[in-house]
Amino acid sequence: MARFRFRLDASLQIAQQLLESAQRKYALEMKRWQACLLAFEAQKGRYYEAQESQRDAGRHRPEELRICQVFALEQRRRLDQCEAIRKEQELVMDNARRCLLEAHREVEKYERLKEKQATAFRVLELQKEQKILDETGQVLHWLGRTSTVDKCVINGRANL
Repeated sequence: MARFRFRLDASLQIAQQLLESAQRKYALEMKRWQACLLAFEAQKGRYYEAQESQRDAGRHRPEELRICQVFALEQRRRLDQCEAIRKEQELVMDNARRCLLEAHREVEKYERLKEKQATAFRVLELQKEQKILDETGQVLHWLGRTSTVDKCVINGRANL
């Protein structure tokens, strides 16, 4: 029986390598996004603390209010900067996710094509095998009939 060979196997392997690369890139971008998210949350906490300190200074220590206001504004600026970086990283991560999904679809496409061709190949091989079996049966049938005719002629009977 012949062996199935997928002609696009090299393309499938390349697609699988691209998928693995896309998975690594997505994982890296996801880690970066999580780090941005943690930095954003930490900065948000510092900003809320600075606001609280500003309120406290306004109520109890008016001479420190200006310093607390400057500090709170700086924390707000840093919070806005962290948020901008986080949003930018989300876009990068979304792009990496799209690339990953596209690479996954490409691999699936080749795998479905390979399975479809392998199934068609097996069907053809089974049909060939069945044809050989049918022909063998016919030959054996005719050989059996011929041997019966030969036996009849040898025994002196010419009628069948």
